Amino acid sequence: MNNKVFVIGGNHHNALGVIRSLGERGINPYVVIQCKDKKPYICLSKYIRKYWIVTSETEVLELLKLEAKKLQGGKAVLIACADNLSSLVDMHRNELKQWFCLPGSEEQGRITHLMDKEVMSDLAREVGFLVPQSVSIRTSDNKEIDIPQPWIIKPLLSKDGAKADIERIYAPKEWKNYCQRHYSLVQVQQLIDKDYEYQLIGLSLNGGGEVIVPGLSYVIRPAATTNTGFLHYIPLDNSYQQVLETGKRFLRATGYSGLFSLEFLKGKDGKDYFMEINFRNDGNSICVTASGVNLPYIWYLYNTGGNYHEEIARILMKPVYVMPEFADITLITHGQLNFFIWLKDVCRTDRFMEFDKHDMKPFIQLLKEFVNRGVKKIENKVI
Repeated sequence: MNNKVFVIGGNHHNALGVIRSLGERGINPYVVIQCKDKKPYICLSKYIRKYWIVTSETEVLELLKLEAKKLQGGKAVLIACADNLSSLVDMHRNELKQWFCLPGSEEQGRITHLMDKEVMSDLAREVGFLVPQSVSIRTSDNKEIDIPQPWIIKPLLSKDGAKADIERIYAPKEWKNYCQRHYSLVQVQQLIDKDYEYQLIGLSLNGGGEVIVPGLSYVIRPAATTNTGFLHYIPLDNSYQQVLETGKRFLRATGYSGLFSLEFLKGKDGKDYFMEINFRNDGNSICVTASGVNLPYIWYLYNTGGNYHEEIARILMKPVYVMPEFADITLITHGQLNFFIWLKDVCRTDRFMEFDKHDMKPFIQLLKEFVNRGVKKIENKVI
């Protein structure tokens, strides 16, 4: 098997995790990074065969088509690490599938349609998930919303929004203020009184015909600056089997193949609430690799005729702790996390999002950038 692998994503630990997962199994990917940074830190990974830095989705598409014409040894395997790029691949599937083994549904445009959070929620209810009340609305419409507060507001299409657009609303005046600051199409959703958040990170093959979900990622400490947090990745026990089986029905209904994650809240009422599905590699997915299950590599084997069943059969999964170290340090600097508690957590961490003793250059570069930003903030305060 000498098929090339292309990883497309942003300058983020999501793409870095895939690059390292593949590299640790001897697969050196070609990487297309969409960002505005002139020197993306993930480019320094020793596992990258070649990389390109672009600033737009159009450039990503054109570059993929250009490089596809140079391919030898069969189709290249593609892995997307951002919502907008998953949608890009989906919307150009009929053109790209002649050169690439693609994630997504066989029907062009279907995954982008399902990224609409209301469409997603409706399908989740149909297959049997418990979903909080929600409605889609344009913030400029000034319509009555028949959902009891508090709410959580999210961009209706995650590929078009950002974390900064997600807010919790506890009073009518807060909603009015949100509408004045955000002119967009959003999902207004009932805010569940949660016990904890968790994810089922997995791999769907053959349009949901075969689904691999090794365990559950339990967020111990959410981070304010990213969608991840200090987490514990553990094997699934029998209490989550119903959620898993419903998740498999959901994936079969979408027809999706590729890396994914299903997000849930465990309510204080003991119920499991479906939040959303990510039709891409999840930012937390390095926890699965750390546990002994290399999903990006299994996706590669599946698409290139490798014996992926043998790879699955030899899995010896172990529970692991994973830390987004820079996000945690930010919590410390803002007084939201005790340094000694963090140090204790560092000692029990099995894998970090950025630090990797076998691939140090990305971490060193990010550390320099982190320190420089801190110094500039101090200087600005002094001035």
